[in-house]
Amino acid sequence: MNYFKIIVKFTLSLSVYLTVISSLYAESYPNTSIAVLDLNRVLIEAKAAKEAAEKIDEIAKKIEEELKITEEDLVKEQSKLIEAQTIMAPEAFESKRKEYEEKIQNFSVTRQQKLLSVERLIENSRNVILDNLKPILEDISDNKGITVLLEKSTVLLNAETMDITDLVIKSLNQELPKIEVSLEE
Repeated sequence: MNYFKIIVKFTLSLSVYLTVISSLYAESYPNTSIAVLDLNRVLIEAKAAKEAAEKIDEIAKKIEEELKITEEDLVKEQSKLIEAQTIMAPEAFESKRKEYEEKIQNFSVTRQQKLLSVERLIENSRNVILDNLKPILEDISDNKGITVLLEKSTVLLNAETMDITDLVIKSLNQELPKIEVSLEE
């Protein structure tokens, strides 16, 4: 019998201890409220993102046209060089050929730099949006009591009421109506 009383006392003591500990832990742990955000949609549908994409597209088309014209000029120059080969002295032809190859190398470098500049424009505009998005997300989270915000592409299933994408886009449109996009040369 004595053994049975010890087990009962131990079990009661353990349950009281666990109840006290769990209530203390529960007080320090916040209530969890989860929201979902479709970041890709924000980066596509926000007013500033749309305008930036249009400006970047215009810049990319201008660069493409410039490169195409230069490339056509280089092809014409190559044809003239090939035609002139038969009537030129070998030393003069070799000199012209080296000049042409140098132009081709310079064109290749210039082309790569211009394509990289377009990629930098895209990256910079995205970063501006993301920088402006952080305080908006913090404000919405504070106002709605959101403790966890998940990116929609990582969520398999969620209730539509959990999605704050429309609210974020609306707030971002007010806070950041446009982005300055220019090609620095």
